[in-house]
Amino acid sequence: MAGRVGGAMDSPTPLRILSLDGGGIRGISSLIILENIMEQLRDAHGLVNVPRPCEYFDLIGGTSTGGIIAIMLGRLGMTVEECIRAYKEVAQQAFTPKKTTIFPASPAGAYSANALVSAIKKTVRTFCVASECVGRRGKGHSTAHTCPHSELEFRDALCTKTHHQE
Repeated sequence: MAGRVGGAMDSPTPLRILSLDGGGIRGISSLIILENIMEQLRDAHGLVNVPRPCEYFDLIGGTSTGGIIAIMLGRLGMTVEECIRAYKEVAQQAFTPKKTTIFPASPAGAYSANALVSAIKKTVRTFCVASECVGRRGKGHSTAHTCPHSELEFRDALCTKTHHQE
């Protein structure tokens, strides 16, 4: 946890947990509140830049759309500002009611699961943490359409800050 803001690995600092609720498009309100909290942390710690939530929190999780936001902030390491922009794009694609011919909404749900999956995969490609994609973005190239990693699993050693000894 060397990169953790305001603490060291061997200090008795309690775990910092960020829990994000779902709520569809209303998930943006959680991000706006979090943005304010992160700005206050920057000021309190005398930092030049607003820290990324993954630099401050030990565990980031959520339910429903809060889980999507947790992946963006934690696994993809996005800033809150980046997450707000990406979440708006995901919401626009995924939370637009399905078009039906006879009924205003399908009995299986008013929104398309395929649209949500597609929007999330695009976000993963855009903010992919694989070294080759990070390198491409560092040279000013987008990875939204060239990243081959949108199908990767999110479970690996990068997802945890502490390493458990066996």
